[in-house]
Amino acid sequence: MRIGLIGTGRIGTFHAEVLSRHPAVDALLLADADPERAAASALRTGGTAVAVDDLFTGAGEAPGPPDAVVICSATAAH
Repeated sequence: MRIGLIGTGRIGTFHAEVLSRHPAVDALLLADADPERAAASALRTGGTAVAVDDLFTGAGEAPGPPDAVVICSATAAH
């Protein structure tokens, strides 16, 4: 299963680390408004950093659109 995760701040990174160890997750696609933060999270988890716009289309670095998306916005944005 391909999982997309938007938001690689503190809680997003926690979720990414858990998802990266789940046996059903074949691809972890990480997107953030700050591409460098997404890249750092991808490096730590073995995921793939993608642009937010590419996440849903499978364009760019994404190996296809995700089967599910986890949105990890900042607490103040809930």
